[in-house]
Amino acid sequence: MARCLNSGRCVVPLAAVTLLAMAGNSLAQQPASQPVLPPLPSFPVPNVPSPVVPDLPPLPPPSVGTAQTVPPQLTVAPSLPPLPPTSQRFYFQIDPSTPVKNLLPPPPKSGTRRGPVLTDDLTKVPEVAFQAKPDAPDKAVEQAAHQLAKINHLNAKRTDAFMTELLEARADLAGLPFVMGDDCRTSGERAKQFTIAATTVRQALNHGVQNFWNIFGTLCDQQDAARSKTDKALAAHVTVARIAALMQMFAAESPELRLGLVKYLTGVAQPEATKALARLAIFTSEDDVRLAAVDALKVRREKDYTEILVNGLRCPWPAVAKRAADAIARLEREDLIPELVKLLEVEDPRLPQAKRKGWVDVPVVREMVKLNHHQNCVMCHAPAGSGVVSASAITAEVAVLGQPLPTPAEGYRKSTPELMIRVDVTYLRPDFSAVLAVGDAHPWPEEQRFDFLVRERQLTNEEAATYHEKLTPKGAGVLSPYHKAALAALRDMTGKDAAPTAAAWRELLGSR
Repeated sequence: MARCLNSGRCVVPLAAVTLLAMAGNSLAQQPASQPVLPPLPSFPVPNVPSPVVPDLPPLPPPSVGTAQTVPPQLTVAPSLPPLPPTSQRFYFQIDPSTPVKNLLPPPPKSGTRRGPVLTDDLTKVPEVAFQAKPDAPDKAVEQAAHQLAKINHLNAKRTDAFMTELLEARADLAGLPFVMGDDCRTSGERAKQFTIAATTVRQALNHGVQNFWNIFGTLCDQQDAARSKTDKALAAHVTVARIAALMQMFAAESPELRLGLVKYLTGVAQPEATKALARLAIFTSEDDVRLAAVDALKVRREKDYTEILVNGLRCPWPAVAKRAADAIARLEREDLIPELVKLLEVEDPRLPQAKRKGWVDVPVVREMVKLNHHQNCVMCHAPAGSGVVSASAITAEVAVLGQPLPTPAEGYRKSTPELMIRVDVTYLRPDFSAVLAVGDAHPWPEEQRFDFLVRERQLTNEEAATYHEKLTPKGAGVLSPYHKAALAALRDMTGKDAAPTAAAWRELLGSR
């Protein structure tokens, strides 16, 4: 539950640990020596509370399928705020013969699909969710705890068993870019350093936006001074962890903070910093942040960010493709002119494509979807009761619909162990985040964070026909937003013009 200035924006880190896992392959090639960090100085460097759930007090055996509430008997670390007086404890006994379908959450009602989204309005993006809203709001906390107990029950049989069963049962979720197994797990020094980095960001935020970067820099300098200067592998882990924490926790924060983030990344000579700048360049909607990121890329190693820009050209959200083409032009990447020309001859990336399933070809579409960051903690993270949680990993209490979100002073809420998830297991990585208005939000904020990512979904033949009808150009000279973006970049880079076809531009440019 990464605490942000607006508690409605950031509750649980969704992608940062996955970023650490992606960086792990390169770090693994460096020397393995990782000495234990010496104690941090007395300046208010963040204390990292142990996320290990304390032993539960003995409870009398309940009847099958029922929950008991008992007074909390937790030992609270000095750095944590007092527990709310209404905290509860739950114990569930699940019959081993319970059918899997009874262990899965009730799916949300499916909305009416009308074809592709033809606007840049993020509120029009289809929404996916882990489960339907609770049918008994007064039982929401107990129901949330019960669902986590069901997940733990399945995961005890094999790693990520619950997520595997969920995706097999839910067509609306099956096409999301889930990762499982080792690919979604962060451990060892990387997990430890992410915990330190996230806590450091949270502590610096307590001093306000205006002072954040000064305080954050001071805390980092003190941590670096206390660390061995000869352990380059550890230094790399620390740097990547800070990038991951900042990118995640500031994903939906103010342009002011993210402009500071661009400046911070500009001063970090690491491939992960370059990749983070490239993501800001194509996924950020505010021009001042986006253009600052592009400027920073001008002096970075091209091979570290090229793939991000090229993939952005074919993102099924046209605004991203436009920003990617604009970044290529501003960076004067003449070596990527062939990619822009190629874009002129491909179909709109939002159009359905045939995909072999079994013995037949079926129409599938790549589309942008969104999920409410607060309501889907368990879709992105495993419960703390699934597997062994490292003492250095972050654990946090899931947000429960109808219950107030943690205040900035609370930070990571941990009043109910049965509601805890582990951030070192991250199943989903969003492309970007944004704050959107939510109706009937009380007691949550009226503006909440949503995470956006690309889903592949199978269509009916009727749906496929609707997509083709709406996305196919209606006449000569009518261009898709992707063709318009490629043409604008080509004209800007070459100072020339030609017909809006790949053949015409290849002829104009010769061998390119």
